[in-house]
Amino acid sequence: MFIYVDESGTFLSAEKSNSWCVVAGYVVPEVARKRVEQSLALLKRRLGRGIQDEVKLKDLSEANLTRFLGELGKLEATLFVSAIDLGHQDPEVVVAHQAKQVESVRANRPNMLYEEGRASIDDLSDRLERLSPQLYTQMVAQISLLDQVFRVATLYYVQRLPATLSSFKWRMDEKNSVRPIFEQTITHMTPGIIQAKSFRDPGVFVEGFDYSHFDRNFRSAPQDIPAYLQEAVDHTIKSAVNLGEVMQDSTFVRSHDVPGIQVADLLASAWRRVLRGEFEDNEGVARLLGMLTVEGQTPNPSIHLMTLGEEQLAEGTAYRAALNAKRTCRPMVYKRAAKGRNSPKAKPSEG
Repeated sequence: MFIYVDESGTFLSAEKSNSWCVVAGYVVPEVARKRVEQSLALLKRRLGRGIQDEVKLKDLSEANLTRFLGELGKLEATLFVSAIDLGHQDPEVVVAHQAKQVESVRANRPNMLYEEGRASIDDLSDRLERLSPQLYTQMVAQISLLDQVFRVATLYYVQRLPATLSSFKWRMDEKNSVRPIFEQTITHMTPGIIQAKSFRDPGVFVEGFDYSHFDRNFRSAPQDIPAYLQEAVDHTIKSAVNLGEVMQDSTFVRSHDVPGIQVADLLASAWRRVLRGEFEDNEGVARLLGMLTVEGQTPNPSIHLMTLGEEQLAEGTAYRAALNAKRTCRPMVYKRAAKGRNSPKAKPSEG
């Protein structure tokens, strides 16, 4: 599968609420990639643009957008979203969150047996510390998104297109050449953070579903699980996923060269606008966007409205948009996948 990632918004601290910033991940199985690209090409043709031209949300009428979303809704591709209201986020909380993350990385230094490992910890923590609050906030939102994709898309597609789990090709939008620290940091941080989260909240794998394509490339046999992972938890790990391998094929690319990134850009921008309540038929657009998303754990919506502190999001336009998306999202359980099986059972799996 291909995972195209793009963001919308500056991720700068804001004085007013409703200053939403969004990271979107558009997951496209190989069997659907051609049709996704054809849908984008048809959109460009309707706008009188060439196939090599990029189109942005500002170039689309609401009618053009809703038609495009309706076409995407017929495909096997799915959408994942992490969004944060920077007007609702205390800047001091961001700084404290970043300092705590740096401290957490440095805490692993004494566990490194070799100088190369200690140097790697020093390099990563220094890069993390040098990120601006703006880029740090974006990094947290993006890693949250990648964690969603790994957990939810794996369970969703194993029931529908299990062969697509044989590869994960992460393609993230490259903004410009002055952000190498951000790109390098997120590349190095993501597997470790998702792995740490999996210890606290293991992902769900269902016995009876066809994980053979996934297992061949990403599952570690019990005897191959590193000792430091076994020591990190208070129980015996019987199953683990090699998250380094899951994230191995990860590249920052130019949107001009990758149609999937262009689609992700439109979807991220559309979600940002709908959270801000800026469409004429805001609820209708939210429902169409919701048709691309996947059911989350009840009672959570199918997109992640996040915060770095303990602040509670007020019920308003964004909350209503998330609820509308939840009403039209794709169900997690695929009835045909379970048909004829003897009560499939969920089991946890650490990263």
